[in-house]
Amino acid sequence: MSGDTSGIAEVPKHSPDVPQGAGRGTAAAGAGRRRARRILMVLAGMMVLVLGSTVAYAGYWYYRINHNIKGAPLHGAVVPPEQLASGGIIQPTPDAYGNLPVNILLIGTDTRLPGKDASLGGFVDTSGRADVEMLVHVSSDRSNATIVSLPRDLMVPIPECVDNKGNHYGSQSVAMINSALAAGPGCQVDTVELFTHVKIDHFMMVDFSGVVDLTNAVGGVNVCVTKAVHDPDSHLDLPAGTSEVKGTQALAFLRTREGFADGSDLYRTQAQHQYLGSLIRKMKDQSTLDDPIQATHLMDIASKSLTVDDPIASVSKLLDLANTLKKVPTDNITFLTLPTVPYQPDINRVAPDKTLDDQIFSLIAHDRSVTAPSTQSPATSSESTGGQPASPTPSGSASTLAPSAVKANILVENGTTADGRSKQLAETLRADGFKNASGVGYSSSDVTVTEVYYSDDKYEASAQAVADALQLPAGSVRPGGDGSAPVVVRVGADFASGDVFNRAAPTTPSALPTAAASSADVESAGDKGLCVAAAH
Repeated sequence: MSGDTSGIAEVPKHSPDVPQGAGRGTAAAGAGRRRARRILMVLAGMMVLVLGSTVAYAGYWYYRINHNIKGAPLHGAVVPPEQLASGGIIQPTPDAYGNLPVNILLIGTDTRLPGKDASLGGFVDTSGRADVEMLVHVSSDRSNATIVSLPRDLMVPIPECVDNKGNHYGSQSVAMINSALAAGPGCQVDTVELFTHVKIDHFMMVDFSGVVDLTNAVGGVNVCVTKAVHDPDSHLDLPAGTSEVKGTQALAFLRTREGFADGSDLYRTQAQHQYLGSLIRKMKDQSTLDDPIQATHLMDIASKSLTVDDPIASVSKLLDLANTLKKVPTDNITFLTLPTVPYQPDINRVAPDKTLDDQIFSLIAHDRSVTAPSTQSPATSSESTGGQPASPTPSGSASTLAPSAVKANILVENGTTADGRSKQLAETLRADGFKNASGVGYSSSDVTVTEVYYSDDKYEASAQAVADALQLPAGSVRPGGDGSAPVVVRVGADFASGDVFNRAAPTTPSALPTAAASSADVESAGDKGLCVAAAH
């Protein structure tokens, strides 16, 4: 390579006195060009090697992670819950754009296999139970999510199940909800479906060692306790206030019962909510899922202790699911603990609070979040409009241009969490007569307010015509934009669905009735001030 470089340096500069095609300069120039071509060929070869190595690297990790992921049947009941007399699973209804909500059962298993799991759990137990169980609901427009913790001591009916080895497990009229995992995660899914009447699309199960490794991978998370905790059973040792936990301390924080409040499983779920909220915030702050290298590293770690339902047991399917989940703004993720009442035959168990629980599960089954997102725009807040959608205000002076007279290109940018939103509105505009409308994504998915920009004063009337057609409120039209088109419609969370502003509201969160909200200890993943009550 150094010889070729010096060869290029020897090529003489052209002199005004010597014609470009004359004598030695011509030969030297030809030699220089040949050497330059050789350099380009070497560089091209290096690029092929680098790209080839990158592809091989990606292929290696794809194979490795794919091999790590364990799949299992989504269902395990001999008779599906919807076919039982007491079933009645509510089937979700697609929204106006054909999108469906996603319901996932998260299972943290207390299986303790010989080796790493046993050292973390303290003893070997290969049977395993659902030590942590959460029902995750993501709305159809991906604008909000609700995560309901199901106490492991909850007493519910268990259906007859068969595991993936063909072993049969008889039905039980009442048993601890976490015991269904003995027949496999599919039986756990059907038990939750039978109890909640909510259709579950997927499950994700992780063991003890996975919790430790994932926490270490993101560098630990911050948790808070109201006073110092020293629990000899879980080995949790934390000072009062905020601490960063990693590894076994993170696991101890998630597992301890005696360290929090009255020592029951109900207060442990609040600690789990705080931990998960902190983990979600950290991953979003670090843009972990947006960085291919970090995402690959995290997926490799997670896959070693992960079992999912067969339809998503691949890298590509899990990436699709991750991309769906990451669209939900952190402030719009709501945690709650299922309300319960004492189980009379055994004071160490709890029973469902049927009245309150039915309210929560009915909202989830019908694709309604349990609390209003904190990022909701005042213009669309039901609190400011008496519970009714706000009526659109005229966008200003009516445009003198008819849609068919607008010749400028119109670009609709999707600044929301709703998949395909820009294309939907572009189609609406074309149907209205704006022939040159098209839709693209946007660099951010947390735009709050929809606005129409014009790049030059001569396009102001065109922008106004677009705003009028969409019935956007006054003040929506302004100069500026990113220069990608003469007219740019940047769609925000206040216009996440519908063909005209506020005429078809997005997935509308609903506040829980006071009794249910109080009993469920509702918390937001975006709340950095959460602090778990330590035991007295």
